[in-house]
Amino acid sequence: MAARVDGSPNTASAPTLASVVVLRIAEFTRKPVTEQVRLKERLDALVTFAIRPVPAAARIVLDAPEGVAVVVLDGPGVALELAKRSQFAAEGLRLCIGVNHGPVMSALDAHRGPGLIGDGLTAGVTLSNAAKPGRFVASRSFREALKASHPRRVRELGTAGTYTDAQLRAHELFALDWRPAFARRLRLIVYGILMVVAIIGAGFTARLARLALEPPPVLPALIHLQITPRGIVFIDGEVRGTSPPLTEIAVDPGPHTIEIRNSPSPPLKLEVSLGSAESMTITHTFAAPAPAAKSAPKSPVKRTEKKVERKVEKKAEEPRRKTPRDYWREFRRDIGL
Repeated sequence: MAARVDGSPNTASAPTLASVVVLRIAEFTRKPVTEQVRLKERLDALVTFAIRPVPAAARIVLDAPEGVAVVVLDGPGVALELAKRSQFAAEGLRLCIGVNHGPVMSALDAHRGPGLIGDGLTAGVTLSNAAKPGRFVASRSFREALKASHPRRVRELGTAGTYTDAQLRAHELFALDWRPAFARRLRLIVYGILMVVAIIGAGFTARLARLALEPPPVLPALIHLQITPRGIVFIDGEVRGTSPPLTEIAVDPGPHTIEIRNSPSPPLKLEVSLGSAESMTITHTFAAPAPAAKSAPKSPVKRTEKKVERKVEKKAEEPRRKTPRDYWREFRRDIGL
């Protein structure tokens, strides 16, 4: 279908309000024919991609000067998305995009066949001439239609000045304003971060609450031993080892009877009650055994007496031999001297 932007058709139907997106390749007519063919193929592929989300019954694709015009019957919101997709996909194509909202109607020309005419198409082509390559501009009528159907999305279009066409008609231009979209995306990011933080905080709070309600874990108690010289350790009547080398014993919290033995010294007995993770130190020295008593030495007098007795006993048993002196004494006694 060919777009009729000038001339008089033979027959025409009643006009319909629609949004028109005109895609024009900058300086298309100045390029060689082979380059025009290549650019036209790229533009056809881009249009196929851009109109894919729009139902076939809600769109009409027309040939336009140096490009393509797409008439969208689903409203200005759909036309705005189509224009944005075309702008983002037109890498290196130097695409000028004009968006308008106005009346269009079908017409049948005896030479060109069926087509569309109307101010909506004419203004769309004019706006594409005002747009810079890689950008799109919209008319005030399109902005007003977008405001009526999508009040929040109208903030995406900001003022872009005024354009005067060849007929000296002034057109107020509106271009895509990234600030509202950026602010909206930034708000979404902030809300997402806050939501993640809230979820993490809720989980952390729930964990703290669970830990606060749960009883603390029961840990074993420790008994440190410093025994000299050594002793056999009994815990609740059970042998646990000899200290040293044993220096530490882990026991369950609660009351316990501790006994340390080192015969023949008296044993050490303790009654203790230990809590969870509590520790205590037992220091004890067993006394050394007393040395064996030595026998008392005999007195020298008794030894002398024994010696004397032994001598006396020897004299009684064996008579002593008489000396000459003894014979002299007996002679004098016999004669009476």
